[in-house]
Amino acid sequence: MVDLLLVFPYFLSYDRTQRKFRSPFPPLGLMYVASSLREKGYSVKILDCTFLRDLDEAKEKIKRESPNLVGIYGMITLTRRGLELAKFSKALGSKVIYGGPDPSLRSEKYLKTGFVDYVVVGEGEETACELLDFLIKGRVKVEEIKGIHYIKNGEIKKNLPRNPIKDLDSIPFPSRDLIDNELYRKVWLEDHGYAMSSIITSRGCPYGCYYCSNPIAPFGRRYYYRSVENVVKELEQIVLELRFNRIWFADDVFTILKDRTLKLCDEIVKRNLKFEWSCLTRADRVDEETLIAMKRAGCELIFFGVESGSQRILDLMNRNMKIEHIRRAFKLCKKVGIRTHSFLMMGFPGEDYYSIMQTISFVKELLPDEFSFTIAYPLPGTRLYNMVDLIDKRDEWDEVSENSLLFKSDLPSWAIKFALWKAKYEILAAKKAMKKRAFSFLGKGFKILTDPILGLSLPKRSNCRVADALVQIQRFKA
Repeated sequence: MVDLLLVFPYFLSYDRTQRKFRSPFPPLGLMYVASSLREKGYSVKILDCTFLRDLDEAKEKIKRESPNLVGIYGMITLTRRGLELAKFSKALGSKVIYGGPDPSLRSEKYLKTGFVDYVVVGEGEETACELLDFLIKGRVKVEEIKGIHYIKNGEIKKNLPRNPIKDLDSIPFPSRDLIDNELYRKVWLEDHGYAMSSIITSRGCPYGCYYCSNPIAPFGRRYYYRSVENVVKELEQIVLELRFNRIWFADDVFTILKDRTLKLCDEIVKRNLKFEWSCLTRADRVDEETLIAMKRAGCELIFFGVESGSQRILDLMNRNMKIEHIRRAFKLCKKVGIRTHSFLMMGFPGEDYYSIMQTISFVKELLPDEFSFTIAYPLPGTRLYNMVDLIDKRDEWDEVSENSLLFKSDLPSWAIKFALWKAKYEILAAKKAMKKRAFSFLGKGFKILTDPILGLSLPKRSNCRVADALVQIQRFKA
């Protein structure tokens, strides 16, 4: 019997979007926890539900293992099925441990269910080892374990928080042998023609965008990073041993430190590692020298958080970003030959007709290779969440792709969705017009027809109290 069964409660079969465009990534967080526990001598297995048929199959596998301890990864899109597996595990007699971004922010939500015994808050490697020292070997007292919340005598107890792990090189590589790498390779090859896996080289983000939970959980508003040598050694394992030929760098902001980025790219080239890769970063953290080095090392695509084409909205979001930074970054990527993906958001407090029109116009100017829109959503713990009046207080979403207005706004929900629809097709027409002139006329016609509808459905000037409060916050900071 294993000491701990770690469960990743994501099912590709339940995800409508991913069933069409399968692009699954392994549960890095659980794999890191597993490797740390194994280093301490504990036996661990991972139940990766990604490719399972349904919940019943997952329950059957848990029953077959009959573990004394079950650890479940939680985030807002995994709540319902994760808690169902937690309830099932508890009924079998297992103690249930929860961790991940959402439990770290809202431990009460999980503990109050009655079938979750412990919540690990923040980074899980050191905390999990101490928790198992308590549960299995009785080496420590529960009150001494930093970074856990639990129920004792009917009350929720919150131990002191754990300090972040500064020396990331001290953490053993994630236990990739505990998942089915060949199945991941097979799915990627069948659907995309290449085999992709993920790696994370740093933890935390020093920025504080008001819509983002990263400054709070799981790693916080800080930045620690692995050495270049440590990263490349793991890359060799993924590329040479496991035979993945494309990598997703899962860092919150990949190019925060220019010198480190250049050294990493140089080392990839020096070791003759042949793979293409993509990453997420900020437009103000790249320059031509960095992009040239990234391209030489195999960078194929960069995801940028553009969010808005309105400087006023960017300021309200606390992006600490200038429109000119974004414009320059996209021009440089085109010059160097790196493809771009633009993340965009509509409906943030303060949004109005003019800011949305600015965004559409700006993206048509940038012409990213790929783009995606979301409606602004208030993640628990964020500045946005704490300032808006929620109209939808669901504790979970069934799919990542859900796109609904969850808070009171002076913008009608249908009008924001119309704006998203208009933006999508106007930008696509502008992209196609680069190759076929006829699409230029279609795009202009579409714009002429839809501009008045948008103008009638959205206020010309926002009267949002949350936006007014955010302006005051910005003034106070200045």
